[in-house]
Amino acid sequence: MPRQENTIKSSAELSGQGLFSGQECTVRLYPAEPSTGILFSRVDLPDSPVIPAETNFSGYGFNCTVLRHNDVEIRSVEHILSSCMALKIDNLLVEVNCDEMPAAGGCAAPYVELLLDTGREAQNAEKKILRLSKPVAVSQGNASIVGAAREDVNDGEDEDLILNYILDFGQKDNLESQVATFEINADTFVDELASARTWALQEAYEEFKNRKLGAGVSNNNALVLFDDGSVREPLSKKNAELRYPNEFARHKLVDLLGDLALTGADIKGQITAVRSGHSLNAVFAGRIRQMIEREKGPEEYIDIREIKKILPHRYPFLMVDRILSMKDENRVRGLKNVSINEEFFQGHYPDYPVMPGVLQIEALAQLSGVLLLKKLEHSGKVAFMVAMDKVKLRKPVQPGDQLVLDAEVIRVRTRSAQVKAYGRVDERVVCEAEMKFMLVDREVL
Repeated sequence: MPRQENTIKSSAELSGQGLFSGQECTVRLYPAEPSTGILFSRVDLPDSPVIPAETNFSGYGFNCTVLRHNDVEIRSVEHILSSCMALKIDNLLVEVNCDEMPAAGGCAAPYVELLLDTGREAQNAEKKILRLSKPVAVSQGNASIVGAAREDVNDGEDEDLILNYILDFGQKDNLESQVATFEINADTFVDELASARTWALQEAYEEFKNRKLGAGVSNNNALVLFDDGSVREPLSKKNAELRYPNEFARHKLVDLLGDLALTGADIKGQITAVRSGHSLNAVFAGRIRQMIEREKGPEEYIDIREIKKILPHRYPFLMVDRILSMKDENRVRGLKNVSINEEFFQGHYPDYPVMPGVLQIEALAQLSGVLLLKKLEHSGKVAFMVAMDKVKLRKPVQPGDQLVLDAEVIRVRTRSAQVKAYGRVDERVVCEAEMKFMLVDREVL
């Protein structure tokens, strides 16, 4: 059954050291309007830039989830996001005065307590729901995540999400596997999951130190699992007492739930993760987000026939196959299916086919053109790209990839417009650019 969205009743505050930098961080929580989602604001920077907690803005950080937008980032958001998802807090403004969230004991419990103290207030909007009626799976190496429908409920019955996490250490004979399985609701999260602490294998912790990170690590917020099977506090190296026999798997489950919160929806079904971390979690969350957008209905798509009515480009230079969504007049998402049949692969390169970077940027420009032409459709103008800045090509795009394109208007004036655009494959940014367009009267063409 659909439910109403919720926010918090009053503001709240929490302070503490960031795990990575050791910097003293203060977080303030405020109620937010319906359908706003969870927004993070860096109040320590000019104009307090805001980053939405969405898959579009998620990125991998070393042992944490990072949100990034326009060169602004906020790290370690997974614990507050998992708390919000479990407690069904959907709309929230999170103001933070540094580039990471407080370590808060290395677990979600302090955030849970903060949210419970503020109280929850229902709002006049329905929460998005995705039921996993068909299996969805992702994998990286020996890690995998699979989602499917629950087999223990009948059609039409309400259901919670079941999460399974299997922690397998592979060739490390002295480390025993752990499993955690829970039906996700407020009571279960508070009683069984929120207090599970962050941890790292011995080699990961050594890399952590080699990167000169971890100034905020203490014996109270982290555990280290050594190859001999012992669990120690990172600074004193004394043996630590686990809160649960499977505390490591429980914490991984908390991290997974926080990354799933980036989908912006209640997920109904069961999800099993094996050895996954934040990177693979983000890919899976991106797949879920795509499924949600497809369920909005075909009327929200713009297919290739409509695109050809908007753009003048034609074969073999039309680089946008479909518009997936136009949330408002300032943002658009599109898709380029990269096929081995593309003409440019004949010479770029026959033995190692790679989509030319200039064509990736061209795809971003064409998507931006769709956005501007729709935005300007009643103004009698068209858009020509005249400049590019902050162009980055981060990863090869190869046959079989789906290049998901996002563009957002930064500024529109009488004779010019500026757009920021990204291209992603499996939720990883592969290309990006800021582009300036000149707006020309149709009569002069």
